[in-house]
Amino acid sequence: MSSRVARKIAVGVENRALLSTGLIILLGMFCVARSLDGQQPKNAKPPAAKDSSVGRVQPGYVPGLPTEFIEKLNARGCTIPQFDGDRGGNGAGSDAGPVRAPNNVIHGEFARKGQDDWAVLCSNGRTSTIVIFWGKDTVCPGSLARLDDAHYLKAGTDKKLRYWRSIRALGENELDDRAGIAGIKPLGHQGIDDRFVNKSSSFFYCNDGKWKIFPAKDSASE
Repeated sequence: MSSRVARKIAVGVENRALLSTGLIILLGMFCVARSLDGQQPKNAKPPAAKDSSVGRVQPGYVPGLPTEFIEKLNARGCTIPQFDGDRGGNGAGSDAGPVRAPNNVIHGEFARKGQDDWAVLCSNGRTSTIVIFWGKDTVCPGSLARLDDAHYLKAGTDKKLRYWRSIRALGENELDDRAGIAGIKPLGHQGIDDRFVNKSSSFFYCNDGKWKIFPAKDSASE
């Protein structure tokens, strides 16, 4: 037998050995996967996505919201997440109570007295940003406080996950004493209070072309 023929035979044997080894490995991986699959309960369900616990409305369903703002929000792909943290108990605030008007859409004087501005909590499905529509040209940025929607999920008294983020317009007479806010009083206009209801609050005030932020604990009052 020539050396060339011997080398071909050796290579063929080596290739068959590698193929056999590969088949054995694949078979082992398949058996492990089947074994792990068999350990799952037959009635097991994938965990529900937290995002599904957040109720949202389309901008067009908000009464009084100007058409031009609805169009801009739709162009951004916005839906409006709904605060429903107080609907987990009994009585008028529960799921069995009357349907409430859409929330997290506010208007007020956020830049100067006499100027009518709007603020909307705009969600892309996972995070929400406060979007401001100015009544007149204003230096302060038109968006702020982009945060994860899931951060504001908390169980209600009915044990269901509820969404606890809520925005409101506040003036000086409605504000509590917050650290640092005395330095800009008297306030010439309203600000935006961004709340994790019953937990924390951040008051945003447009001043000298910038948003100043004043955090505090949130009270139960609306």
